[in-house]
Amino acid sequence: MGEVKNQIQKLVAESGSKFKARKAAEAWFIKSKSAKNEKAVATVSKRFYPGKVYVFRYSPVGLKDLPWFDKNPVVLALDPNGGNDVGINLNLLPEKGKEDLLDKVYGQFGAEIARNSVGPLKNDAIRQGHLGFNYDDAKGFLKGPGYDFALRQYKPGGKSGQTVVSYENWGRIALCDFADLQGTSRRELDMLFKKR
Repeated sequence: MGEVKNQIQKLVAESGSKFKARKAAEAWFIKSKSAKNEKAVATVSKRFYPGKVYVFRYSPVGLKDLPWFDKNPVVLALDPNGGNDVGINLNLLPEKGKEDLLDKVYGQFGAEIARNSVGPLKNDAIRQGHLGFNYDDAKGFLKGPGYDFALRQYKPGGKSGQTVVSYENWGRIALCDFADLQGTSRRELDMLFKKR
């Protein structure tokens, strides 16, 4: 078990159940997002930096042509593709898949994350550097249990209210359920995931 899963286990133990831990993590995110002196969740308008986790509202181009989409993605960012931001939308993965992916990435880039989490960088989502986690590096991860299903591209102009989460809080963000699915349900999405 890696760092992210250890964080989750600790949060669940502190809260008494995974459901309560999820609600506490979601409340933490909302409070941190609006707190002026909090840096663990920060509002940013820049393009994605690889290896960081972003939460934002999204209105896709060609909305009428899409069978379904997530209006509130939580994305582990990869390198851009032309004018689009690219990443793995964690909301589209089953709970275990989301936790496994973040745990695996945290383990793989532990030394980089450690360097970006000390001194004045600690819990400072904006100042923490990005990871060397690009699409080519991610191909190995994407061969895992359906991660490619959650690989998405985002037009920067379709994003709003974008925030970035510090590395120290990946366990909390993994617990959060922020999906705002349009045109499908969680149950239907899980069935699509299993069929991929």
